[in-house]
Amino acid sequence: MEKDNKPSTPAKSTRMRIKIDDATSKGAYSNTAVVHNNEMEFVIDFLFAEPPRMQAHVVSRVVTNPKAAKQLAIGLTELVKRYEERHGELKISPLTPKVDSENYH
Repeated sequence: MEKDNKPSTPAKSTRMRIKIDDATSKGAYSNTAVVHNNEMEFVIDFLFAEPPRMQAHVVSRVVTNPKAAKQLAIGLTELVKRYEERHGELKISPLTPKVDSENYH
């Protein structure tokens, strides 16, 4: 039996087709987020913080696995980098209130 020494051909990359319903496509505005995690999952709570009242409301929650969370972090890092290349550095004010996850119920 003769062995085939041809290099294996990588699978063609395919683009995922994404469907979205009308309600979801409207989105929800969030100006901050809180992330919780354990060994198996990451929970990302997107919040709308009302500055005058210093109160925040969860507008959306995403639960995902650690690998998907890392992919998201890599993707967001790249997109922020591209944004800053086009529009200048995004500066986070030290006066911006932080959400204390200990007070989140």
